Amino acid sequence: MAGRSTVDLDIRGYLGAQEQLALLSLPPKLRRRLLNNVSKRVRSMSRKRVRDQQNLDGSPFEARKGSSKGKKKMEAGLAKLMQVTSVSADEAVLGWKNALTSWVAAQQHNGVSERRTAAQMKRWNTVPADLAATEKQAKRLRKLGFKVRQEGKKSLTRPSVAWIQEHVNYARAGLLIRILDDEKTESSGAQSWEITLPKRQFIGVGTEGDTASLLNQVLQQILNSPR
Repeated sequence: MAGRSTVDLDIRGYLGAQEQLALLSLPPKLRRRLLNNVSKRVRSMSRKRVRDQQNLDGSPFEARKGSSKGKKKMEAGLAKLMQVTSVSADEAVLGWKNALTSWVAAQQHNGVSERRTAAQMKRWNTVPADLAATEKQAKRLRKLGFKVRQEGKKSLTRPSVAWIQEHVNYARAGLLIRILDDEKTESSGAQSWEITLPKRQFIGVGTEGDTASLLNQVLQQILNSPR
């Protein structure tokens, strides 16, 4: 997957010589605890950034056209699912275990401009349901004329709200709504749509100095805590 969708924390790249010596004095169990604690703090910071609608540098998220309520829920859902996917005595990875969720997070973090075709949309019949579509999304899709080929039916039909919530996840529903909204503004025979998402850089700590400061802070807490 291209683009950033995880935070990789390698202790050795952020500590000075004295701190590295202190780190080496810790057993592997405590080094893992250090990285696990730091990763969870980064997760909390990322979630707060989503709540505040701010990028890593403190600037506000770029406004999107139309209602932003659903899009904020998507970002909040992604932040909620963020977790420590692996941790060792030297490195931890904070991200998403599900590949689709990780891809969506990367799209949100990095921004994207890509073209979707009608043929692609017809092939998207099932997706993992990590973030189920909301009732509001389902109703919006029905209003926009979203149709699928359901089992036992020969032609495309407009699915029920319940069917959409069961078979379409939150991220895909958001993308479909944007595509169908764009289609309404173009010719009725449009076969492709340009989808543009601005950057929402909520994943991570900030600068390398911020990361080093956080690592040192947690390291001192562990060094000073009872063994």
